[in-house]
Amino acid sequence: MFRFAGSGMWGQLMFRWLRNLGTEILDLIYPGDLYCICCGKIIDFTRTYRLCDDCMKGMKWATGRLCDKCGKPLSKNNPMRTCYSCREHSHNFDKGYTCAEYGSHEKAIVYALKYDARTDIARTIGEIMRDRMLTEFEAEELAAEYDIICPVPVHRDRKIKRGYNQAALIAEEFAKKSGIKYTGEVMNRTHQTSVMKSMTPDERKENIRNAFELRKSCSERIRGAKILIIDDIYTTGATVDEVASVLKACGAKEVDFLSFASGADVVKID
Repeated sequence: MFRFAGSGMWGQLMFRWLRNLGTEILDLIYPGDLYCICCGKIIDFTRTYRLCDDCMKGMKWATGRLCDKCGKPLSKNNPMRTCYSCREHSHNFDKGYTCAEYGSHEKAIVYALKYDARTDIARTIGEIMRDRMLTEFEAEELAAEYDIICPVPVHRDRKIKRGYNQAALIAEEFAKKSGIKYTGEVMNRTHQTSVMKSMTPDERKENIRNAFELRKSCSERIRGAKILIIDDIYTTGATVDEVASVLKACGAKEVDFLSFASGADVVKID
């Protein structure tokens, strides 16, 4: 197996450069727009999104009854206007929006973006997010609704290893398609956090506590601003809550969030 002569950060940077170069070469030979971002099937250029018919139908789009607080699709067994999670836990954000419930198709798309260097997928997710928000606002209203777009930050070490912050890529594409000015990342992740997949909501909250800080260069812009947090997946809200808490402590007037996918509305059984 080929191994880099360098190690540590420089080895990671070299790997990142070669991987991105390889991706660009492949895009020239086999344009990504020809393939479904979920299953890889060849598609034509007439699609609303880069999804084949089967994957488009298989997506669990956020339509129908949605939680008034976090925006996730409500369970058929839930007669209330908020999801079970939002009724059980208070949140620091003001309002949430999501594009789809996290199912197998959504998982495949997010995985490819995060772990397979499919950075082109951020463009399609940005389009989907833009269209989701256009169900809430007129185009002119959306362009003027938020002062700052804030992607959830990843830790520096993870960003070096992966080569990018997927939330920042999505945020840039969403802003570009929505007419909202994007000025880059405004927060840092101060330390690595444990994988939260199997954690309870309380464990997630503790795991993410004090994990974010505002970049000093952004402090003036935050005061009095209405901010939209961007992330790929929303589950219990622990991450978004922690980011919103820091932003509000630094003077933000209002903080909403927008995610590509959200966890299901599941009742907790004691």
